[in-house]
Amino acid sequence: MRDASPFFLQEEARLRGAKPRVKAIIYPFDLDYGLGPGLGVFEHTLFGGEPGKLVLEAGYFDYAAWTSPIRQTFSPNLNLVTPYWEDHAGYMRTGVYLRSADCEAELGFTAYVLLKPGETVNLRRFYQLKVEFTGSIWSGEPPGYISDLRLEGRLTIPESEIIDTGEVRVSLARDFSEHRVGDHTLVLDNRDGQWLPKSTNFPYLGLPWEEKHVDLYHGWELPDGSTEWLRVYRGVVESLEEMAHGWQARHRVKLESRDWIAHLLKRRLGTPTAAGERRPFMRGTYRVRGELVNTIPARVGETVKTGHGSATMRVLGSYQGRTDKSYLLEVESAGEVGEATFRWSINQGQSWRETEVVTAGPEDPVELEEGLAVYWESGPGTDFAAGNRFSFSAMAPVYIYQIFGAPFSGISSIYLNGEETREGVAADPVTGQVRVTGQSALVEARVVKDATTHPVDIIQDILAEVGLTEAIHPDSFALAKSLTPDYAIGVCFENVTAAQAIREIVRRTLYDLWVDFGEIRISAYLGDD
Repeated sequence: MRDASPFFLQEEARLRGAKPRVKAIIYPFDLDYGLGPGLGVFEHTLFGGEPGKLVLEAGYFDYAAWTSPIRQTFSPNLNLVTPYWEDHAGYMRTGVYLRSADCEAELGFTAYVLLKPGETVNLRRFYQLKVEFTGSIWSGEPPGYISDLRLEGRLTIPESEIIDTGEVRVSLARDFSEHRVGDHTLVLDNRDGQWLPKSTNFPYLGLPWEEKHVDLYHGWELPDGSTEWLRVYRGVVESLEEMAHGWQARHRVKLESRDWIAHLLKRRLGTPTAAGERRPFMRGTYRVRGELVNTIPARVGETVKTGHGSATMRVLGSYQGRTDKSYLLEVESAGEVGEATFRWSINQGQSWRETEVVTAGPEDPVELEEGLAVYWESGPGTDFAAGNRFSFSAMAPVYIYQIFGAPFSGISSIYLNGEETREGVAADPVTGQVRVTGQSALVEARVVKDATTHPVDIIQDILAEVGLTEAIHPDSFALAKSLTPDYAIGVCFENVTAAQAIREIVRRTLYDLWVDFGEIRISAYLGDD
């Protein structure tokens, strides 16, 4: 349960005279603040060429700014705004300011309010934005800038338009196996036709629907006249149903939504890219199977000859060895093809595999090993002189396997057909490629994705991956981790929902996970005392 102040609890317990309140907020609405070429007033600043980017001019100055043109919201009920931006201004201090008023004539007499990223402030019908850079005499090289500047508007549905707040209910099994979606219906007044899609005051300008959320708040009016609010529901808007606005009609509309936690838990982890490239969600250490993505066939290099004989050696066959080898053939006795003899080695002459082998022509090539044979073609003059050498390299086939999910912190083990080996294999943790020389096999690798191995940390990462960081109850997660300090696991999830991934973790690690009024909490099971 979310915390409430003593004053809230006092009003909630009052038997008579309590004044309950309710409100609903729909968001986000992208507000246009007018940053673009030639729009607004630029002082030592420039439009950055992309939405939300404002760049400082290069040079020496201690002040720079941009003031937006005056803008107007599309609805008087769009009365809240949350700003966001990224600061890359270097040594200069950045200030983003907003002022707003009920009419344009009053705006020039209204003071600017300093904004903070992610902090919601009140907004009136007409508004103006200002960005200032101060505190330095040089913007640096390259010049500093701010990027991704945006204003997220929030529309408050008037309390007088809320006919029925609906029932708030979300059920979640403690093993996270049955998250039953808490669908919600908010019944609203449509007497002025404001919810009709083609109405001039329709508040849903800037759909699509799936990008809008609705927050439902319950509150009490306190003795000092203020109202304390407690959010009891957050949903993802799905549709407007049963719109009625006509003679003898009920002038109502139903705003259908789905619990936002249930909605986001259906997002998938480890989904492939648009091009089909696999991107599994991984943490800790995990044994994964590689996929054969390329093969470099066996090949034989060019023959290198030393000595004065005129014969030319040719190599026949396909190399069938599992390792790369360098072959050396040395003439022992001079003469012509079919008379002279040679010996051959695979270690640069340190030892000889065969000696006194008679040279031969193409009609009867001499077999060496691993599917290779050689013959000679006669040339002008004596074919061979004693000591003539012929050398070439034979390269085994290389099979390239991809371990998806790279980059990795490391690849600790490679398995070929279930047996751990390092012979004939090379692994690159940055790319995730494993090169196997000489044989194709069932390839598996024990990879270290990162140092995140505690189940509680991994669950938090999963929730963050699908946009549920805000829903995490930090105290319960910290306590669960402190009670199980030695727990360590590795995970690899590919194209599964976040709910499925979390279920697999809690089933194997004995944690309880549940949702309490929009907060996800966790506790560790430590057994009976």
